[in-house]
Amino acid sequence: MPEVIGELVLSGEVVCPGIGIGRVCLLEPAPVFEKGQIGPEEVLSEQQRYTSAVELARHHLREHIRAIHDDTPQHAQVIVEVHKAMFRDEAFHDAVRKRIASDLKNAEWALEEEGCVLMSQFEMMRDPFIQARVEDVRDMVTSIMKALVHPGQNTARECGRHPENVLVSAHLHPSAALLAQRSGAAGFVTTSQAISSHAAILLKGSGIPSVAGVARLMDEAHDGDRIVVDGHDGLAILRPEPWTIERYREEKRCFSIVNEVREPRGCRTADGVPVELLGNVGNPDQADLVLQKGLEGIGLFRTEFMALERNQVPTEDEQVEIYAQIIRKMEGRRVVIRTFDLGADKEVAGIYAYSGRNPAMGLRGIRRHLLREREELQQQLRAILRAATDGNVGVMIPMVTTVADVVAARKALSKAREDLLRWGLPCGENVRFGVMIETPAAALVIHRILPEVDFVSLGTNDLLQYTMAADRDNEDVVPYSDPDSEAFLWLLEFVINEASDALRAHDVTVCGEVASRKHMVPKLIKMGYLSFSVSPVMADEIRDVIASTEQG
Repeated sequence: MPEVIGELVLSGEVVCPGIGIGRVCLLEPAPVFEKGQIGPEEVLSEQQRYTSAVELARHHLREHIRAIHDDTPQHAQVIVEVHKAMFRDEAFHDAVRKRIASDLKNAEWALEEEGCVLMSQFEMMRDPFIQARVEDVRDMVTSIMKALVHPGQNTARECGRHPENVLVSAHLHPSAALLAQRSGAAGFVTTSQAISSHAAILLKGSGIPSVAGVARLMDEAHDGDRIVVDGHDGLAILRPEPWTIERYREEKRCFSIVNEVREPRGCRTADGVPVELLGNVGNPDQADLVLQKGLEGIGLFRTEFMALERNQVPTEDEQVEIYAQIIRKMEGRRVVIRTFDLGADKEVAGIYAYSGRNPAMGLRGIRRHLLREREELQQQLRAILRAATDGNVGVMIPMVTTVADVVAARKALSKAREDLLRWGLPCGENVRFGVMIETPAAALVIHRILPEVDFVSLGTNDLLQYTMAADRDNEDVVPYSDPDSEAFLWLLEFVINEASDALRAHDVTVCGEVASRKHMVPKLIKMGYLSFSVSPVMADEIRDVIASTEQG
């Protein structure tokens, strides 16, 4: 190994805030294998070898999960279950076995080719949720490949449990995130830019300081190197000088003290303007973190996680129980429940899928409900109303494009209320109605949407990629996915200018990654946005940004 000296500061993007100080533990890449042709008489044995490798990889994954399952939050367990389900995808495994037979290729070669086919299919999808599964597929293929090439090794082998380990990886795989949690890692750094992936969600939930999109990382890092993970400014500092380590130790100590403050507290700008700070959640467990972080409520409850957990849409009674639990926990604080944002390419058992060449612009969100699944919408709206007899609850409709979408959704809510009253069932009287503005079409007719709603939230992830025609998970078009782009900033300013005369300031909320970007929050406040909904783990940092910003 060539001698390396001197501190090297590499920049990336924050996945989970915090400070991690330790030594590099490089995660193993996919194993090298030989591509080999086989004879017809070897097909059956090669297929059996592949099947055995799949079973071995599944076994190792189960061991891996069992070791951390008790300490894993419910929302993370949902993602883990989805990842486990990928290993049970018999359609994929059958395709590998068929390729072995038809092309007379060894199992490793057939697995690699079928994995590339499946990843290409996901990469072509426009929906970020589906694109995030590319890393899941790559993780599954790598695990099975390791079981084929090195059947005697555990495919989920860890670097060893040590509080100073900082895991460094080329990819952001669920198994790597699970390994970080299982091994008690001090931090996690990756070159991958898949910050919307399942693995990124797992890392955020674990609280492990993590930075993604760090270029040159794999070229510069070596096992045992000293490293600092700066999960506040998105930095990875290799071979830090002693004074750098001491500075970050002090920062880590201060961050820990601040993080212990749990009492609810509001936000104000430097010139005294009140700003509402809310949290994004996927299940009732995360409501606890919203309260711990002193947030003023839940600005986005993503109900899709309920479907992922069960591999089917939960019954109306099951939904009532979940919504009531989260409303009770919030004790009168605001709770905004978004209806299922499921789409044409959400491959979840028990949920109808509608194919199309461009699913992100097809039947997703409210379109799917209005055009194909009206009863599912009515069922969910009834469940929300039944659970909302107490509390400050809003129902939010995703992916609206036209005023007609909004009117139809509001009529559906009215029908749900009428049905419950007719049947003599509990029904919340003061549930507010809102929509998510995440298409340029909805933003441009916001003046016609506002009279129909009580509040709006900006889904900035989709709004940015639709405005710039740039898939935010496609690294080839990253320069076009800049929230500082003139067109996107103009659209944001247009929306708040139109909305400020019709709604209260705290009834226009910014959601998505833009709300958690420290350099964007001051710009949004100066435009007039005074309500933000963020991942709870980002709450302290965004609160500090708000406090140092003058609205002017």
